[in-house]
Amino acid sequence: MDRITVTRPVIIKARVTEKYKEFLLARLAAAIEEADREVQRVEFQAKRLHAEKKGRPVPAEIEQLERVRREKVAEKQRLQHQYEALKQLPPGAEIIQGRTESLVEIGIGDDAKRLNPVEIVIEEGKVIALREQG
Repeated sequence: MDRITVTRPVIIKARVTEKYKEFLLARLAAAIEEADREVQRVEFQAKRLHAEKKGRPVPAEIEQLERVRREKVAEKQRLQHQYEALKQLPPGAEIIQGRTESLVEIGIGDDAKRLNPVEIVIEEGKVIALREQG
């Protein structure tokens, strides 16, 4: 066997423009609002459970709701942090949009750099650069 086809990582990046930044900020704001609604929903469920049980202990159910509430609050805080970080990005900055893999055929004597990750840079929906890392 002289040749083999293998996969290598591909990192998809987006170049930040004002238009793209506004789009991402709007998506994050909507996600923050949704996370806030989820927190409120869980808190309402906990209050309703307390009222239905009228003082009788239901620790397992309350603990479950509290755990879910903490997870939702953490998610909301993570989204808020991303929102603030995105606001600080200057135009032209590159952010990772996704990851995938590509196939590459390699054989004896080939340059091993062909196995290194590749970057695809996108701006306004168009590929503007292909880069080999390493």
